[in-house]
Amino acid sequence: MAITADKILSALEMERSAAQRGLPFKVVSSRRQGNLAILCVEPIRDGRSSTALDESLEGSRAVWFGEESGRGDVAAVNPENGEFALRFVYGSLPEEGARIALYPQDFITPLIDLWQEGPRRKNAAAVLRRSAKEPVAQTRTLPNHFDILRSRQAQAVSLPLNRIGLLHGPPGTGKTFTIGAMIAYLLTRFRNAKILVSGPTNTAVDSALISADDWLSRIGRDDLRQCMKRIGSRFDQRKYQDRDHLLAEGIYEASIEVSILELEEPPKNDIERYVLWKEKLDAARAKLKTDVAHISATSRVVAITTNSLFLHFESVANPGGGSWHFAIADEASQIMLPAALMVASLAKCCTFAGDPQQLAPIVQSADPLAQAVLGKTAFDVFKDAQSVFLNEQSRMCQGVCDIVSHTFYGDELVVCPKAARDPEWKLARSPWFLDGREIPRVLVDDRAGESTWSKRYNGKIRYASAEIAAALVHELLGSYVEPDDVLILTPFRAQRALIRSLLGRQGQRAVRVSTVHRAQGSERKIVIFDPVDAGSPFLNSETGRRLMNVAASRAQAHLIILVGETDLQNPYLAKMTVRARKLWDRKGDFASPLRVHLPQT
Repeated sequence: MAITADKILSALEMERSAAQRGLPFKVVSSRRQGNLAILCVEPIRDGRSSTALDESLEGSRAVWFGEESGRGDVAAVNPENGEFALRFVYGSLPEEGARIALYPQDFITPLIDLWQEGPRRKNAAAVLRRSAKEPVAQTRTLPNHFDILRSRQAQAVSLPLNRIGLLHGPPGTGKTFTIGAMIAYLLTRFRNAKILVSGPTNTAVDSALISADDWLSRIGRDDLRQCMKRIGSRFDQRKYQDRDHLLAEGIYEASIEVSILELEEPPKNDIERYVLWKEKLDAARAKLKTDVAHISATSRVVAITTNSLFLHFESVANPGGGSWHFAIADEASQIMLPAALMVASLAKCCTFAGDPQQLAPIVQSADPLAQAVLGKTAFDVFKDAQSVFLNEQSRMCQGVCDIVSHTFYGDELVVCPKAARDPEWKLARSPWFLDGREIPRVLVDDRAGESTWSKRYNGKIRYASAEIAAALVHELLGSYVEPDDVLILTPFRAQRALIRSLLGRQGQRAVRVSTVHRAQGSERKIVIFDPVDAGSPFLNSETGRRLMNVAASRAQAHLIILVGETDLQNPYLAKMTVRARKLWDRKGDFASPLRVHLPQT
């Protein structure tokens, strides 16, 4: 299908319509608590991709209809209890069994407005034809300062010289390190170059800017560190300690109040205190606003999230009456195509960095056109653009890397030879033992059974695999493993809540349990992955494949996968299982997976 500006605008409007339908929930109970209304709800499964309750819905508008109609603002969400707190409530509280809809904050309208504006739309659509154009400058041999880069990383530094460049950065390959080198190289080679750095998350934007700051310090160009600035109020204040030059004047001092408040976060069970704290935090963040137009005009590097960019587009677009020479979009595999094109339209050259084998854009609309257009990224439409695939990773040990590379990267991903020779790197990834037996690098435990829908946990759970995960943690923590060494991952929020509950009963609350979506960018020595329902259409899809890749590639030393019979019908899990058993099963005691003792039920 040929992608046109009209199709893009239609797809965006369909997506907005889908979001405006609201996320449906059924009220289990409601009560007043001080100035707040506390609603316990469970999701209504209506065929949409997800209606699970989580923290991302804070700030949503809640509406209910019928004899007891009303509305309010979602101040806080406690997904483990299936509750949220409303403030500014108008009308009577909904009764048990009533239907309530949550309407998340609208982030797509600013992008639609840009695509409706003639000149902006024309410039963004023209980006689709840009990759065929000649580079803006010739590639040169890199200065000696960049010799520490790996071979593919060094190749990637010159990608921004192309009208469109693609940097494929699988996990652990040093993508952010390479982006920092790109920025430092462009600043030193082109004396007046202006560079726009963006990404879908604050973490991505902070990491790219700090990497560039480190590179400029490394190559002895402290004079250029002052010309880079961060725009936005959601940055991680801790990362800017001793880097206040990366923030507008006075912003770092104001951010200290935010940092102190974040340390004082109360438990969500104390809901009134929690909402009061959150209001103070929002007020403190409001003080972090800057003059976006002035910063854009006076800085050579500006780092901003894509959502903020679209809100402040006019202030950023023509900095001081000039233009951006280069744009670098990080985590571009999560940026939907219309947003990617709009970012690229601001600069003569744009480099998209990310991993198209991991998390993709989230599209709510089920319309085929919306799925076809918004589900695509720069990696999908610029197939002929100059690209570099970073193939050496230093996160995963050889065994885990082999499984991930074979299943998701066509065996192209390898352990960095320099890391493999480093005694400290190898020591940090040395194997653990239980009862005198070495834990296989990739272990598949096939006792997980089948999933079920839980009213109590508001979603899909699997008690047997949760029990195995808790038993594994108990055994591991009794074998000189620290809680920070372990990460438990699952695609389902309900299963996360169940596992946390079982660990809590054992007094092991320090072990992190997360959904896969929230784990991208993190890593641990031991990862336990519970897919819960890998036989479902959701996990057999392209989205499912990406989620499994994210989960598996978080592991540094050991990957433990919990499966049942139905799970092994999933082609990606089956491929990992066959490979793991071929590499790690041994005769005798190693003929089957290491099986922890489970409590009698």
